[in-house]
Amino acid sequence: METNLDLQFVTSAASYDQCLNHEEREIAFVGASNAGKSSAINALSNNKKLAKVSKTPGKTKLFNFFKCKQGYIVDFPGYGFSKVSKVQKKEWSREIPKYFQYRDNLIGVLIFTDIRHPMKESDLEMVSMLVDLKLPFIVVLTKSDKVSESEKKDAEESNKKIFSDVMSLSIKDQESITDLRKEISVLLSN
Repeated sequence: METNLDLQFVTSAASYDQCLNHEEREIAFVGASNAGKSSAINALSNNKKLAKVSKTPGKTKLFNFFKCKQGYIVDFPGYGFSKVSKVQKKEWSREIPKYFQYRDNLIGVLIFTDIRHPMKESDLEMVSMLVDLKLPFIVVLTKSDKVSESEKKDAEESNKKIFSDVMSLSIKDQESITDLRKEISVLLSN
């Protein structure tokens, strides 16, 4: 198994119309601001500086395209949009659904949610939209190193009762990073 996905940043887009045109498969990384999407990209690539991370929620403000051998990972702006203008929030509320409705090569979505506060209302709204559009998704419970092993198992089990695909991730745990790499490789290769 490869030690990373060999991700490379390609481009960013502020709106759907500016998104990279290509024929390869892609996976969207979505989640609330500060759910750990960008940290996951850095862990998957073994490069702590590939995607910008911050303790301040809402650092990702664009669709960011990362290329790997099998296709693309697209890091979405965090929903919740904690410290952005009303104009920016309104724009994202239009642009993000467009992406899911019209992107033909989008083959799956990873929903990143903090294991300590999983599946907030904004996550459930995202799930509802994905179900309506018949897009497959995996719930990724992030920051699993911040809870005990029994709390982690409880969170996984309770989420698996509702969602078919659930996994935990800690950027401090190489095994969970490897598991996520495998999931991504399988999705992009099928």
